[in-house]
Amino acid sequence: MNAARPLESAAGSVFGHMSQLLDVRLDSETDAVRLAAAGVTPRSYRRVARKLRLPPSLVAPESTVRRRLSSNARFTEAESERVIRLTRVYAEAVELFGDEAQALQWLGTPAAYLPDEAPVTPIQLAAKDSGARLIESYLRRTAHGVF
Repeated sequence: MNAARPLESAAGSVFGHMSQLLDVRLDSETDAVRLAAAGVTPRSYRRVARKLRLPPSLVAPESTVRRRLSSNARFTEAESERVIRLTRVYAEAVELFGDEAQALQWLGTPAAYLPDEAPVTPIQLAAKDSGARLIESYLRRTAHGVF
């Protein structure tokens, strides 16, 4: 991943949507791994948090997020992986719905994804790896007409 490259990732692709939101060129999972290792910048985090209306606790304890933002420090690899994961789920939802507003509405709407548990939003589930896999599975099945 080279931060100096222009953001001309394929618009209308998952990586294109991720690139636009993070303001970093991502063309593949390799670029996402490198970004996580380097750490998401406070600027990228703010863009994602604002767009997805993320509570800081989905990424790290609120005091940690505040400290990273106030000191303009990059997020740790684990925190960055959460930000990138949430961004990927958002991008996949935009691809499925074909509309950012519809994707954001769906991501913020609680549903019974976990049997015998209270309804939860897709974005809340996506903060954890297993939850993101569950939501991505729903998105793929819906895209292929498997309900």
